[in-house]
Amino acid sequence: MTHAADDTGQYLTMGLGNLSCKSFLNEDEEGAAYYLSWLAGYMTAYNHLAEDTYSILGKTKTIGQIESWLRDYCTVNGDETFESATRNLLRNLKYFRVKQKQ
Repeated sequence: MTHAADDTGQYLTMGLGNLSCKSFLNEDEEGAAYYLSWLAGYMTAYNHLAEDTYSILGKTKTIGQIESWLRDYCTVNGDETFESATRNLLRNLKYFRVKQKQ
């Protein structure tokens, strides 16, 4: 995947991705849905930009599993941003991705 950023590797994160993992964990079900919607947009952009990727979600992963992974990760890494947690999630999901539409 080509990484777009400035010459120091920095890029602007927008929206809920700027908030901490703790803030995600403190949300009720409705609030968490906003984070998951932000995540869906992030994953859509990844699908569009990453080579050999039709779906980063893969065939066997569910949104419930993804949310559970994020909650576990954020419990341990509460001070990280939600975007950082999402990047780590996608690094793990890359091995399960669907490479072509079937």
